[in-house]
Amino acid sequence: MLSIEHLITDLTPLLHQYGYLLLALAIAAEGVGIPAPGQSLLVVASILASLGEMSLPLIITVAGSSAFLGNTCGYWIGLQCEHMLIRKNWISQKTIDKCHLFIESYGIWGLLMSRYIEGLKQLMPLACGIAKMPFKEFLVGNTLAVILWVITFGVAPAYLYDKRESLLSFYHHYAVVTWFIVTGLIMLGIFIGIRRYQKNR
Repeated sequence: MLSIEHLITDLTPLLHQYGYLLLALAIAAEGVGIPAPGQSLLVVASILASLGEMSLPLIITVAGSSAFLGNTCGYWIGLQCEHMLIRKNWISQKTIDKCHLFIESYGIWGLLMSRYIEGLKQLMPLACGIAKMPFKEFLVGNTLAVILWVITFGVAPAYLYDKRESLLSFYHHYAVVTWFIVTGLIMLGIFIGIRRYQKNR
C-alpha cells in the first residue's frame, strides 16, 4: 500500500503537467525495449481517473493503442535489425538463441505471460521479431496481451482504489491462502493454455 502511495505522490505531478502524452510515450517506449515507467504511470492515471482528475476511457484508449503500436514496432525492429543488434553488441547470440527457444516453446502464451513480468515485458516484442514469429500469430498474442494488461493495470485500479482498506484487511488475514489460490489458478491456466496451444500447432 505504501508503494502505491509513493507512486501516486511521485507521478501525479508529472501526469498533471504532461498528461496523456507522457503516458503514451512511456508505454510505447517499453514496447521497443526502452525502460520506462509506463505501467506505473498507467496505474496512477487510473487512480486519478477514479478521483475525477483524468478520463478513464481516454486513459484506456491511449494506453491500449500505445502498447499495441510500441510492441509492434519492437517486433519489427527485432525482425529487421537482428544482425545490427548483434554487430553493435546490443544483444548476444546466446540471448537470441534463448529468444528462439522461448518463442518456440510458448508462442502466444509467452506474450501473455511477459506482460506481467518486468524486464521480460520490454524485451518480448523484440524477442518475437528476432525469433521470426509469424506476424499473424504475434498480432493475436499482442492484442490479447494488451487487452488483459490494460484491464489489470488501467481499469482495475480505478475501481479498486476506493476499496483498498477492506481489500488490505482481507489480504492481511488470508495472505497465505490468497497467494496459494491465485498462484495455483495462474499456473493451472498457463499449463492448460500451453498444452492446448502445443496440441494445435
